[in-house]
Amino acid sequence: MLERRGNGPLPATVLLHGLSSAGVHYLGVTPYLKALSRVALPDLPGHGFSQMPKRLDGATLLLGITEALDALIDEPVVLAGTSLGGYVAIRYALMRPEKVAGLLVASPAGALMTEAELAELRARFALGSHREAVEFVDALFAERHPYRQVVALGLRRYFTLPQTLAVLREMDVAKLFVAEELASLKMPMRVLWGDCERILPGANLQWFKAHLPPQARLEQPPGWGHSGFLDDPRGFALRLLHFAGELAGVSAAQVERLLNHGLKRERWRADPRR
Repeated sequence: MLERRGNGPLPATVLLHGLSSAGVHYLGVTPYLKALSRVALPDLPGHGFSQMPKRLDGATLLLGITEALDALIDEPVVLAGTSLGGYVAIRYALMRPEKVAGLLVASPAGALMTEAELAELRARFALGSHREAVEFVDALFAERHPYRQVVALGLRRYFTLPQTLAVLREMDVAKLFVAEELASLKMPMRVLWGDCERILPGANLQWFKAHLPPQARLEQPPGWGHSGFLDDPRGFALRLLHFAGELAGVSAAQVERLLNHGLKRERWRADPRR
């Protein structure tokens, strides 16, 4: 896990990544986050710098990150996540609402769907050839990535691991959210869903729109694909800071000034135990 502590006026924030990603992939965003008092980038079990357990499935992944967050969070934080990280963030907020001051999720997984719809989504991750992996990368970003061939090699390698295949196989309707769960969330909540989203089906967006709690706000940032923090790091950071600013009672104008503090070198602390 990577962590940076500072003296910014905005709440501590934890950023959760998605499947086949890692905490370090948020490093394009973090230079804009100097106004946060603390930023932590944990790795999901079997991802990034964390060890790959002998058995990695949906249950062990959720248990492992829950234990890591329990140890990491010593005051209510802004919990943010993308894709699978968004799903984990919502699950954690349901289990530990006292530890989550605010919830921000981008293209979150977990919308309720039928078995057939879920099977179709699961099949998208079956990258049997390099061509299919490149097509997946092209769907992942709003615009064609300059290193799409290299990214595709890494994705295909990860999605052929037995542990990853086990996580994908365990995606079933029983683990998806139901309307009552979302309705029970009481903390401030933001949902970001890029207008160029091509990984998750549009029906997922409609489900969230229909079932978000009344205090939640949904935005569709232009030019964002599935991973908006990669397509538009500054835009992602700006939305996160404004959300954190609302929680802390900091004006939008002050947040803009804090954002423009400059891109200075960051000092991160690596904790291999998390």
